[in-house]
Amino acid sequence: MLARSLSRPAPYRRATDPPRRRRARTSAAAGFGLLLALAVPALPAQSAAAAADRQESAACAGARAADYRWQPLRIGGGGFVTGLVIHPRTPGVVYGREDVGGLVRWDEVTRSWTQLLRADRVPDPRDADYGVESVAVAASDDRVVYAAVGDGGPDGRVLASRDRGAHWSDGGQRWLVEGNNNYRTGPERLAVDPADARTVYFGTRTQGLYVSTDASRHWTQVAPAQLPVGTGGTGVVSVLFDPSGGTLGGRTRGIWATVAGAGVYHSTDAGNSWQLAYPETGRTPTDAKIADDGTLLVAFGPAGGAASSIRRFTAADPAGHDLTAPLAQGGSWFVAVEPGDSAKLLAADDAVRAGHLFRSIDGGASWQPLGLTLDYPDMSWPKDTTESGWLSTGTLVFDPTAPGRVWFPQGIGVWRADDAFAADPVLHWRFVSAGIEETVTYDLVTPPGGDPISAVADRNGFRHTDPGAYPAAPILTDQFSAGTSLAYAGLNPRYVVAVSSDTRAQYAPLDASWTSDPASGYSTDGGATWTRFGGQKSDITRRYGGNIAVSADASSIVWMPTIPANYAADPANADRPAEQAQPLNVPYVSRDNGRTWTAATGVDPGPGIHDMIWWGAKRALDADLAAPGTFYLATTRGDGEFFRSTDGGSTWARATGTPPPTAGTDAHVFGQVHAVPGRAGNVWQSTAQGGLWYTLDGGGSWTRTAGVQQARAFGFGRAATPGGYPTVFAYAQVGGLWGVWSSADRGTTWTLTARYPACYYTGVNVVTGDMNTPGRVYVGFTGNGFVQGDPARPRH
Repeated sequence: MLARSLSRPAPYRRATDPPRRRRARTSAAAGFGLLLALAVPALPAQSAAAAADRQESAACAGARAADYRWQPLRIGGGGFVTGLVIHPRTPGVVYGREDVGGLVRWDEVTRSWTQLLRADRVPDPRDADYGVESVAVAASDDRVVYAAVGDGGPDGRVLASRDRGAHWSDGGQRWLVEGNNNYRTGPERLAVDPADARTVYFGTRTQGLYVSTDASRHWTQVAPAQLPVGTGGTGVVSVLFDPSGGTLGGRTRGIWATVAGAGVYHSTDAGNSWQLAYPETGRTPTDAKIADDGTLLVAFGPAGGAASSIRRFTAADPAGHDLTAPLAQGGSWFVAVEPGDSAKLLAADDAVRAGHLFRSIDGGASWQPLGLTLDYPDMSWPKDTTESGWLSTGTLVFDPTAPGRVWFPQGIGVWRADDAFAADPVLHWRFVSAGIEETVTYDLVTPPGGDPISAVADRNGFRHTDPGAYPAAPILTDQFSAGTSLAYAGLNPRYVVAVSSDTRAQYAPLDASWTSDPASGYSTDGGATWTRFGGQKSDITRRYGGNIAVSADASSIVWMPTIPANYAADPANADRPAEQAQPLNVPYVSRDNGRTWTAATGVDPGPGIHDMIWWGAKRALDADLAAPGTFYLATTRGDGEFFRSTDGGSTWARATGTPPPTAGTDAHVFGQVHAVPGRAGNVWQSTAQGGLWYTLDGGGSWTRTAGVQQARAFGFGRAATPGGYPTVFAYAQVGGLWGVWSSADRGTTWTLTARYPACYYTGVNVVTGDMNTPGRVYVGFTGNGFVQGDPARPRH
């Protein structure tokens, strides 16, 4: 997962189901460091958690104390950096905020970014923190930084740091903060008084403008009669201090604020009172920047027939005036003003691309269109995508410490150009996203004898031949598309299938021919090369997303699509009353490498199988990896159903045993089904709050693994001993403690591999082992890519 350009439509929820928000994980200490082996049935839940907390160390996630080494499975960039804040006086102090990936800080020496939200540095770590809505720095103290974090719940907060993000504090105030929703790009809602690092303003989405005078420990709402709350869940969009107007009582005298549904407000007495400078009730402010001389630029998006515009304000002209539009009928404008020279401007609309980037050297009286070049010094895969035709705009920001340098955070990372006002009307952008790992993960497989292959949002997925190297190109296709599912043939592991679907199709009419080509396909060489499946473009909105599986001998493929958001409008439902409209999603079967597809029989269509493409952890379907032609499918209808097909997926029947119960659980969001490599009839199923179950006879009877209280993602790795049962890795709650756990004895005992892998405490979509290397585990997050964990070498 929201205001996206055409490349990412609203609403874009990437990992969680809002009505069933995943619970935050808390601990007495944020760090973690232990290797805890549990004979679970004999150990009470509270004693397990207490034992873990007592042994946690400052080296969170167990990277040392748990005898595991963690490293990113590098992709580089891959997610929306929605804003960027640069210190106005100290060179090289730059922060990037991400819609689902957290907060990163730039290092000019290494030319790379570092994640600042770590479990050992943030009090009461919660995965909602990784939706960063706004950032602010203190001009008077370059060590101070504030971040507003939250994922749409009422418990959003403002974190404060006095050491550039090495450690954080939480003042305790709570708001609705939403880092991944409409109007999260553009200006900053947080602002620090340049004259006083302890005075902070925060423009909220639904609760108005707040001010703190003690470094965010306590907050007071500005009276709505003075400055309104704002409308549309957008609220107070930006707060900016005028550095040119002097101080009053030790605080900056001039302050501006933009408010959705109201307009632009101005204070000339350090925030003691506010006046409406420019009323605007229809169009929403999309950006706002201020220069050192107090010149303010505010961009408004189009609405109700009114065009978008850029308006210029000064203390002498508080009502402002519109500038000449850089482009007729442009989208929502984003602007940048050179801090030391307010005559020098840049402007772009929803996406930087040819013909949609402009420069002015006369304060916006006239505009010059700019060309652009793109350079990829660290990673080349974005070059092999269609990204260059639509660089989704986060904002444009001039560097106050380097004249002519402009930064451009956008849909897959960060760009920088050092020649904004060179004679040549071309900006030369460099992709400076090393260290950013913001892909939303959906799946990962490690075929025996092969390389890991991943499926991620927006860019299909990647084949990872070296965890420390960036991939050369995405798999499947160069187009914008979300890889949702992968599978390999158990007896022919070089045969791999993948589902990738353009998420914009979720909002297209089901009877329309969508403009994107089908992106899903198969590989016969372990993911090195791919062939697209067949099918009409009009099939995309029906056979779309979801999960895929391939028979052990690669003779048939089964695809279980997700339910389109607008399934009730399907033409096949045209003659049915609205209450009888049915989603026409059933398993589809292909026996010719995906050229043609046939709907299976035996499974009724409808909700409860795979209901939403945004649920990245959901796995409803798998194939037996040892018995050719056998497939398994779980639903959450009623108390739960478990289906089996033994004819290559054409016909299905409910298994004879009572399936794991799913009623009252989050299995519709987090439930997974995985067959055990090399073991015919062995299938495991997670049911979220219902725990982790397995069957040894294809669903005839089921056993719940003792001690696993909840399980959301799991997979299998190579057995710890030759001929032994494959190691089970799971993101689960065991003995009262959430973390990544492993079992080498079919779930009898569990070992805590990491509470917070690689110090990330964000949500988890993927956990699986490696069938080639004992002990190796991969963890995929809801906005921080993948990490690979390996047992550390024995200490001597």
